[in-house]
Amino acid sequence: MAGILATQFRDRVSKVKDHRMKDEGSPNVSYPTGFLVFDFMNGSIVHVRSAERSRDYYSVGIQDGCLVMLIGRSGCGKTTFGLQAAANIVRPFPNALIVHDDIEGGITDERKQALMDFSDEEFKNRYIYRNSGITAENFYERMKMLHDMKLENYDDYVYDTGLFDRNGERIFKLVPTVVLLDSLALLMPEKFSEEDEISGSMSASAVAKTNSGLFKRCINLMKAANIILIAINHINKKIDIGPVKSKSQLSYLKQDETLPGGNTAIYLTNILLRFDDNEKLKAEKGGLGIDGSMVDITLVKSRNNRAGQSCTLVFESSRGFDPELSLLVMLKKAGKIGGAGAYLYLDGYNDMKFTQKDFKNKLQTDPDFMVAFQTVCIMELKAALDAFDQVENTKAYSFSLAQSMLDQINGMAA
Repeated sequence: MAGILATQFRDRVSKVKDHRMKDEGSPNVSYPTGFLVFDFMNGSIVHVRSAERSRDYYSVGIQDGCLVMLIGRSGCGKTTFGLQAAANIVRPFPNALIVHDDIEGGITDERKQALMDFSDEEFKNRYIYRNSGITAENFYERMKMLHDMKLENYDDYVYDTGLFDRNGERIFKLVPTVVLLDSLALLMPEKFSEEDEISGSMSASAVAKTNSGLFKRCINLMKAANIILIAINHINKKIDIGPVKSKSQLSYLKQDETLPGGNTAIYLTNILLRFDDNEKLKAEKGGLGIDGSMVDITLVKSRNNRAGQSCTLVFESSRGFDPELSLLVMLKKAGKIGGAGAYLYLDGYNDMKFTQKDFKNKLQTDPDFMVAFQTVCIMELKAALDAFDQVENTKAYSFSLAQSMLDQINGMAA
C-alpha cells in the first residue's frame, strides 16, 4: 500500500506549474566510451522488475549529465582519452555535439580528427572548438546556452533509449552533449585573465571561489540537459611548511600531491579518474609491437561503482588508446591467455595460436579468431561486474539488531 504522505505530496506538486517542483529523479543511462575494460569497471547491472517484464541488463560507461574529471601528470593521455571517449559517446546520435574548450591548446586538428575517427563532415558539424578567450564566466554562459537550447527544443533532441528503469518504465533522454574542458587548472575569472601583472595568493583564492560558483551552477544544468562535462586536471606537488605534513587532498592521491582549481569541483565530480603511465612500449623490442605505454586508470571516485578499482589501457603514441589491445591485456592479467611466444592461445581455444605482435592482424583477418576473442572477453567483462552486483550480491546492513538493543535498553530503563 502506498504511503499516505507520499501519495498526497505527489498529488499536490502535480498541480504546480513549475516542473522543477514535480519532477522526480530520472533513471540514469550510461554511454560506453568504446573502452570496455573501463566501461565495465564503472558499470552496474540494472534489474527490471514489473508485472509486464523481468530482465537484467548491463549499464556501463559514463552516465548521462555527469561531471567527469581526468587527473594525471602531463603526457599520460588524459586529453587523448577525453577526445576518444567523447567521440564514441556522441557517435550513435546524429544531433549530438562535442564542445571543446582548450585553454592549453597545442593539439592539431589533424590529430584530433584522427583520434575521434570523424570524417571531414562529422568533424565540421559535430565538433566545436575554441582555444582563446576562455574564462570561467563565458564557459558558464556557453553551458547555459546548450542547456536552454536543448530544453527549448526538447522534441528535436529527445530519444527513446530502448531501456527500462527498475520499475519497468521506458526511459527517454535528450541526446548527449559532451563538453571537454582542457584544463581546469588554467580556467580563470575574466578579471584575472585580463590582468597585466601576475597576481599572488589572493588571485588563487579568487579563482577557487569563482570556479566553486561555476560548478555549483553547472551541475543542475548538466543533468537536466544531458550534458557530460569532461574536465582535464593536473596533479601538482604540494609544499608543506613545517614539520607536520597535511593529509592528502583525497583518497588515491599521495601526501605531497594536490589538484588545482579548488575543492568544489572535486566534491561535485561524479567520476574521478587517475591516469598513471607506467610501462613503456617499444615496437622494436617485440611485445605488442607498438610505441607507447601502459596506462593504469584508477577509479578514484564514482557514484556508480567501487572506488579504488583500476584497469590498464594500451596507449599508442601516434593513434591514441587501443581498445582491442587493452582487452588483450585484460585477458592476460586475468589468466585467460595461455602459452608463450609464438604459441599464445585464448582460454578454451588451444588450437588458435597467435603472437602478441600479430594479434591485431589475426583479429582483423580471421573471423573464427574474432568470434573466439569476443566470447572470452564477454565472459571476463561480465564476470567482473557480476561479482559486484549491487542488488544480488551487496546486501544492506540490517537495522534490526540496533533496534532490538534499543528496545532492550529502554525496557531495562523502564
